[in-house]
Amino acid sequence: MQIITIFDYLLLPVYLYIFYIIVRKRSVKYTDAELRKYFFTAFFLRMFGSVVYSLMVQYYYGYGDSFTYYVGSDFLTTQVQQDFSNIKYFFAPSEEVGKWYHFEINETNLVGYISTGSNLFIMKLAALVSIVSFNKFLIISLFFGLFSFAGQWKLFQVFNDINKGKNLKLLAYAVLYTPSIWFWGSGLMKDSVCLGATGFIIAILYKNFIKKKFSLKDILFLIILVYLVFAIKSYIVIILAVSLGTFIFARFMITVKNIVFKSLLIFSFFLLAITIAYFVNFEEQIQTLTEESLVQVESFQKNYDATRDEDENSKGTLDQIKQIDPTLTGVILHSPVAIFTCLFRPFLWESRKLIILFTSLESTLLLLCTLYLLFITNLGGFFKIILSNEYVLFSFILSILFALIIGFTTFNFGTMIRYKIILLPFYYFMLVYIYTNYNSKKAVA
Repeated sequence: MQIITIFDYLLLPVYLYIFYIIVRKRSVKYTDAELRKYFFTAFFLRMFGSVVYSLMVQYYYGYGDSFTYYVGSDFLTTQVQQDFSNIKYFFAPSEEVGKWYHFEINETNLVGYISTGSNLFIMKLAALVSIVSFNKFLIISLFFGLFSFAGQWKLFQVFNDINKGKNLKLLAYAVLYTPSIWFWGSGLMKDSVCLGATGFIIAILYKNFIKKKFSLKDILFLIILVYLVFAIKSYIVIILAVSLGTFIFARFMITVKNIVFKSLLIFSFFLLAITIAYFVNFEEQIQTLTEESLVQVESFQKNYDATRDEDENSKGTLDQIKQIDPTLTGVILHSPVAIFTCLFRPFLWESRKLIILFTSLESTLLLLCTLYLLFITNLGGFFKIILSNEYVLFSFILSILFALIIGFTTFNFGTMIRYKIILLPFYYFMLVYIYTNYNSKKAVA
């Protein structure tokens, strides 16, 4: 399927220049030359990632989620152009839109994909962006990459403020320059939208409720962003809510000095957490995520011989997860393996393709950095630093929960690489903060 055309390439430098002008104007407010340099570098990496990822999908794989979203968005825009009354389908349930697609196109390959609400939501977003991008795939991808970059930069600023501007270069390399983040979080994908939106959500919460710079416009934007993420990947909102609840509790506990009262509060907190897990039907959430992952893996079965070819270890991973009981008990029992797999795999010897090799190098580096900090802080000091700062505790809880869900419901390394970019900025920030804190105490001693 040839999606990228000569017109994409002709428009590409024009839009890159427009985006650069916008970013340059935004950079004026950064008086720190070093910070401005990181701002521009992060922007260029994200634009580079958008283009390279799009080219990879077109000329290396020849298929992918991004093409599916584009085909769906192209269908929506074409139908509205032919008959404006079809705009009603932008507000119709996904099942109805899927039936409409089947009736108009008379083919079934994408019906299941369009009939899934989260997939259709991305198609609708792409259709809206197509209005200002001449409906060209490469340009739409740039817009998604720009949104991802903007949210990521906001998140980086929050991390930098919490870390008091220390180890700025290290933080920039970890949070902004990590290849997985700027590559997999730059194209026409769910991950780009969720990564950018999550960054904006954290930045708005930090500005309005920590820095006390309340703005009604921010709150309205926050509501839209939460709805956006919930419509695409509802589990992200659930994990954010749980992590924020832990953050609020930890922030309150700092003010409590009485050990008996503090113990009572901790017990009450865990009791409340268990009650909430029961009422939100945690098992149903896991079952839904598992089924959605299976549908996604199977949806491209007609396009290539076997989805497991994306990663030669996929079959083993798939069989392993299929045997796991998707209940709260099953999740708890398999959580160590799921978390470790998501954070630190694939290993170098598990790489069968070049793109997996690059990811395995990054995962290995992450594992080595974690082990190094565990060693120099004597393990106990590692978790002591996490528990002593509510922001780091928030990042730790969020990272672990994401790693658990993704590791438990993802069936191959290729998919897991994309999914886990949502947690990487938080995990990297946690490591940088621990390293900064350790060095500060060492300097004082």
